[in-house]
Amino acid sequence: MDKNHLKRDNEAMKVLLVYPDIQTLQFPHFQHGVASISATLKRAGHPTSLIYLSRELEDDSFIQEVQAYRPDLVAFSSTTMQYPFARRYGAAIKSRLGLPILIGGIHATIAPEEVMKDQVFNDLIRAEGEYPLLEYAQALERGSDPSEIRNLWRRLPDGTIRKNPLRPPADLEQLPLVDRELFDNEVLMRENDRQVPLMASRGCPYACTYCCNSVLSELAGGAKNLVRQRRVESVMAEIEDLHRRYPDLKSLIFMDEIFTLNRKWVREFCAAYRGAFTTPFQIFLRVETVDRETLGILREAGLYSVIVGVESGSERIRREVLNRHMTNEQIIRVFAWADELGLETWDFNMIGLPTETAAEIRETMEINRRIRPHHITVTIFYPFPGTPIHERCEAEGILQVADTTSLFLHESTLNLPTISRQRLQELAEEFRGLAMQIEAGKTAQGYLDLTAAYEKARVTSGGPKFVALWQVRISGEDRICLLLHPPSAASYTVAVKPQSLLRFSMAFSPDVWDRPGGGCLYRVKVKAPWRKEKVVFEREFDPKRRPEERGWVDAEVDLSEFGGKTVTLTLETSTPNGPNDYCVAFWSRPHLAQKEAAAIKERRSA
Repeated sequence: MDKNHLKRDNEAMKVLLVYPDIQTLQFPHFQHGVASISATLKRAGHPTSLIYLSRELEDDSFIQEVQAYRPDLVAFSSTTMQYPFARRYGAAIKSRLGLPILIGGIHATIAPEEVMKDQVFNDLIRAEGEYPLLEYAQALERGSDPSEIRNLWRRLPDGTIRKNPLRPPADLEQLPLVDRELFDNEVLMRENDRQVPLMASRGCPYACTYCCNSVLSELAGGAKNLVRQRRVESVMAEIEDLHRRYPDLKSLIFMDEIFTLNRKWVREFCAAYRGAFTTPFQIFLRVETVDRETLGILREAGLYSVIVGVESGSERIRREVLNRHMTNEQIIRVFAWADELGLETWDFNMIGLPTETAAEIRETMEINRRIRPHHITVTIFYPFPGTPIHERCEAEGILQVADTTSLFLHESTLNLPTISRQRLQELAEEFRGLAMQIEAGKTAQGYLDLTAAYEKARVTSGGPKFVALWQVRISGEDRICLLLHPPSAASYTVAVKPQSLLRFSMAFSPDVWDRPGGGCLYRVKVKAPWRKEKVVFEREFDPKRRPEERGWVDAEVDLSEFGGKTVTLTLETSTPNGPNDYCVAFWSRPHLAQKEAAAIKERRSA
């Protein structure tokens, strides 16, 4: 450590926090652990700042950002998939600036040997970092040796690693509210549809083999120490603070591992929340922890959406491979309750698990057909270092060395004897296509939703690479769309009801807004029996040159003249005035509705 960077005379330490989130296919998000650490440091008088790495920087540019803050200490927080970036940028600071650096976060916690082996970071914090990092900053502030701080692993001058014991998990009531000012709130609100996250608890009592919580529970001395619940009064005070900070917030999401663990607490919370707030909220739950009555109480309090880990439709895989002991019947029942109560549902699924067969992957597809979530996430399994399933993959010799930055993998990192890589990829593509069809059908609009009826579309130009169902997020809003990359066209045979409207929204992917090229022409054509084809809508759309079109742009077409007739309706995109480079053109939820029904829906929305 460079002695020139040790503070003197009890000066406050300026701490720079670095959080890499590069190529993850996620949108900018609030990270509670980092924000809680920042709040703890600030409460003790140490100013903090954050470099949120949402894109890869050249080392020179990164070093310039670090120097602009003039920190006394740089602390990285990293997931497993982001660790290669933390390692790279940590090495740049170490070699060029000589500043004290350390690393924490989930990867340093579950795979500390791997981190120390790289010899970039000489100091590492395991488990919760609020108090260990505060004590580390205080030691540097005093010019004293931090070697004895609990939770710290330290490389000593002779190269040996000192591994200090862990302290008990923090008392949540003693921690300050998380530092909301650390992140760019304007970006977070815009990119997350004005949804604000918070946590009412920490920890999970279950020991799923693929999850880091099984490791965290062991480090904490058991789930009884790891799982902690905040007082209802404390959570309510934070929610009140959030409404003051963000008067235009649209919804809340509780990032607790399982919000419904303690039903008594849930009832107390619902009673307090219902009497104070009307903001809708979203939660994560596990199917064994909830009954219909509890879901109903949550619904009355403002719950609008639940997120559930289904993971596999094979009870054998869940039981023998994942250590998840719920039944398919329990899963189906909870999703049925959610539908009855009018709740939006999300689920997570993994394929490519050890010993899994193609037939068992189809079981996972089938259970999704049964429960029909509004949103379905499909990932190819990745074993995290330090977890029981990672150890199993190593022992069975099926684990391949591979770095990846995202959970949303397109290839497996395993050599599975039960299914080939090619077949797994084919099933993943099929599953993702099915997921979008289920989502489109579950959220169908009007009397005919063309995304929900996509299987009936005739692709008359473009082909499968240019025409597909797609999910895209713009301004924080996820939508299932028809992708019609020009020149493309999709046609439908439609029985048009009297007084019908065709409604849709147009958009380009934000990924291409600043790319070369221009826009495209959106066109709707109708061919009625014994009549010439008629162009009923045409608009040149170019968000690359017109910033006001960088979002969802609504359109409406009156089809009253075709009422009572069966017609061919064609959606078409083209680039008559130039090349089609980077024209990722979407039609969001094109659907037919009768004018009276559409007007009623608008009045209800208002």
